[in-house]
Amino acid sequence: MFTRFEKLSRRASELKNCFYCGAFLPAISGEHIFNSSWGSSYKDKNLICCQCNFSFSNSTDKAFLIYVQAVMNSWVFKGERHQKVPKIVLENEYFLDQGAKLKLKQPLIEDEILPDESIKSRLTFNSKSEAKRWTEGDGMATWLGRPPLAEEQEQLKKIIIETQLDRTDAKPQPISYQLNLREQYRSTAHTILKCLAFFLPEWVQEDLTKPIREFARYDKGDWRTFAIETKELFPVAEQATKHLGLGVHQNSVEIYWNSSTKMVVGVLTILNRVKRSVVIAQDYSGSDSILYVVEGTHGSNKPPDSVFIEFDQKQFPLPLFSVQYFSSPNNIYQYFHNELATLMGIYYPIDAITARLMQEIEKNNKKNLKLDHVSLEEYLNLFLSFLLDLGKVTGTSVDMTKARSKLIEYGFANLAHQHIGKLYTDPDVESLMTLAFEGAVKDFHAGVISIG
Repeated sequence: MFTRFEKLSRRASELKNCFYCGAFLPAISGEHIFNSSWGSSYKDKNLICCQCNFSFSNSTDKAFLIYVQAVMNSWVFKGERHQKVPKIVLENEYFLDQGAKLKLKQPLIEDEILPDESIKSRLTFNSKSEAKRWTEGDGMATWLGRPPLAEEQEQLKKIIIETQLDRTDAKPQPISYQLNLREQYRSTAHTILKCLAFFLPEWVQEDLTKPIREFARYDKGDWRTFAIETKELFPVAEQATKHLGLGVHQNSVEIYWNSSTKMVVGVLTILNRVKRSVVIAQDYSGSDSILYVVEGTHGSNKPPDSVFIEFDQKQFPLPLFSVQYFSSPNNIYQYFHNELATLMGIYYPIDAITARLMQEIEKNNKKNLKLDHVSLEEYLNLFLSFLLDLGKVTGTSVDMTKARSKLIEYGFANLAHQHIGKLYTDPDVESLMTLAFEGAVKDFHAGVISIG
């Protein structure tokens, strides 16, 4: 089926002029292949000129910010442009701190007038230390309208010490956002063109790519003529994600040359969560092939890697992808509204609790490399906490007794009886833990461990 399968060398230095405006290269400053706000760090001065680079940074580069901030917040990492892990500002009095931890923008005071005309107050803080500072500082005095008495301060401090913490994150939260789809697709086209320039510089300068270049750089043409939804028969990014294990810590581009549709189509995947597809060229004639480009988001400054795959059309007569253009404006915006609602309402909180689980597992691994009954119980409780949080996200009440029983049945009983003393990195131990976790999650989705 494959007539060619090879890793391509980097050839950006062969470009002598900016493929947008024709200005001489190399530029004074480098351009990221994948946007730095998406976590990428590699720059190259041989792609586009400084003026074209600056034009994109003003507005187009910000188009995916809502998506990127959500992924980085939930998985607790930052891109080159972020000083720290992004916070998500909500419509109400809360914001989401790193790891989707729900926090108040400021202390919340709710006063309720009772039938006897007395006032019942409910005070909410992010932490006991914040509550203590509020009590000892100006906060309590402002609330009372006078300096607090010493006994009032001491009584409130006593209540704070005795109060049980209530963690209310790990569930969907309301958020304000504004979608600029035109700029999203310009950013998509720009990134895909840079990948072409980096590995196949002759292709990015062809007349076939002139319309997409003018759309990306000068906003010429209706974005809907370039924006498409694709269904690939060979989704290389998904296969590479499973193989490399990078998950959200990667950005990638797939470019499909397809003779049956006479199209060249580019697919951008940002942090393994957001996907956008554009038509790079029409009236294509030639061999069927795929260029796959991937770059990690670990701040390594390493250039992206790529593979090029060419197909034998006789052995593979089906098209590599199917294409669907977006229809009316109302349908378009509803489609992307639903996409963002799904990301923020389901994937975002699940990402957060998954990242938290992985962090806790790594922390446990460092404490004790060998499996014993105490650490086994700690792992079991981590998985139970995850299932409980998953229930909060989906609005499902989890029967913790059933969940515990299933985890024991699917692997923890075997671990306790046959694998005590083994290293956590032992393949048998890792395999049984994975089976137990996957089995319990499957039962969760099937309603086996839910209440009622």
